[in-house]
Amino acid sequence: MFLNQLLNAIFQVVLFSIIPLVWWFVTARKKENFFKWLGIKKPPLKGRKSLILSTSVTILVCLLVGELAVWLRGDVAAAESAYKGMGIAALPSVLIYSYIQTGLSEEILFRGFLLKRLAARFGFTAANIIQALLFGAIHLTMVWGQVGIAAGAVIAIYPMLPAVAFSYLNEKKANGSILPSWIAHGTLNTLSALFSLF
Repeated sequence: MFLNQLLNAIFQVVLFSIIPLVWWFVTARKKENFFKWLGIKKPPLKGRKSLILSTSVTILVCLLVGELAVWLRGDVAAAESAYKGMGIAALPSVLIYSYIQTGLSEEILFRGFLLKRLAARFGFTAANIIQALLFGAIHLTMVWGQVGIAAGAVIAIYPMLPAVAFSYLNEKKANGSILPSWIAHGTLNTLSALFSLF
């Protein structure tokens, strides 16, 4: 299971990086390193305590709202449901799934690429709203036709909250680094999966 999860994670990171890589190659390769352009860089040391506190609060609030969303959506299988009842032996696979397959790949595409490109054109607020709407819509497409309208609305709306918060963390607290949102995203997914392990 672990090896399969690792291969899936690598594939998804590569897949979610293709459009940003092509865009960078055409528009920015002579100006900036690809990783810095995406925000894969250390946040500044100045304001580190505030960043850690903001990231921790974001994780806590999103976790509480996420648990409310799970309750509201009812008995709908989510991605972390794949680990239901597997116990602690599934933890390495959960970590790969949470931090690499979903956390890293989605942060690269949505906050590293999409948000930054949209913000350069429309400003941070509009870009944040657009990327959050798209992030919610992508989550809805995974269960389209399998859930009712109410559960579908919850599944689409809940991911928008972390998307907005992650963008704020990155752009307003971490000087454009996507590392805070990657940590927060991976931690939220890990905690959600841990709840279903036992």
